[in-house]
Amino acid sequence: MTDLQFSFRNIAYQEKDGSFTGVCLDLDIVEEGRTTLQEAILSINDAISSHFKAAKKMGLPNELINRPAPKEYWDKLKEITREQAPKRSFSPFQFFTTQSSGLVYA
Repeated sequence: MTDLQFSFRNIAYQEKDGSFTGVCLDLDIVEEGRTTLQEAILSINDAISSHFKAAKKMGLPNELINRPAPKEYWDKLKEITREQAPKRSFSPFQFFTTQSSGLVYA
């Protein structure tokens, strides 16, 4: 048995309508319509966990563990992390990684 460790890049940000979205950039998982940034982060982490439980049951096929998000989300990462002009407002966001633990694969 091998204990697998994975790390996934994620973003969570506020939409123009005030809701928050969480995106796992490495797995193309999106959680939309959350009311707070924290809720978006928790929701995407839960979705990643559920995704990996399902993928594990299927033998971790490459198409489930290697599927980056579309370019629009990578562009969003660039947009929200680039330096902002001092007088320019920006939407709250968070860039974070999710560590998987306890996944055992034989």
